[in-house]
Amino acid sequence: MKIRRFNRKDLGDIVEIEERAFPKSPYSPFTFLHYALAFPKNFLVCEHEGKIVGYIIFHSDGHIISIAVHPEWRRKGIGTALMNEVFKRTGGKAMVEVRESNKIAINFYKKLGFVFKTRVPLYYGDEDALIMVREQDLEEF
Repeated sequence: MKIRRFNRKDLGDIVEIEERAFPKSPYSPFTFLHYALAFPKNFLVCEHEGKIVGYIIFHSDGHIISIAVHPEWRRKGIGTALMNEVFKRTGGKAMVEVRESNKIAINFYKKLGFVFKTRVPLYYGDEDALIMVREQDLEEF
C-alpha cells in the first residue's frame, strides 16, 4: 500500500468510497475537486494495486475535513496510516468532528489518542457533533 497525494484520476474511486462511507450525506465530485485545489498537499489517498482504498483531507493545523476507508478495506490499518500522515505533519496534533452516533469512529479516534473536547448541537442538521482533539505527540501506532 502507498499513501500519496490525490490526483484527478482518483476521483471515481474517491466518490465510490464516499457514497459507501457516508450514504446520508456524501460529498459531491465537485466538493472533492474543490478540496484538491484548496488543499493540494493535504488531500491524501491510500492506493493498493492501482485502486484507491481510502482518503483523508485535512487543514495544515490538523483539522480533519474528511477521512474514509472503503468498507472492504476497513480494520486493516489504512485509517491509522492516513492519520499518522497527518500527525507527522502537525507534530501529533489533530482535531475532528464526529457524529455522536458513530461509535466506531469515536472508538477509532480514542485509540489514536483523541479525547472529547465539546459538543456542537445539530452540527449535522439532524445530529450533534462531538469535537475530539489530539493535543500531544504520541508514539506512532
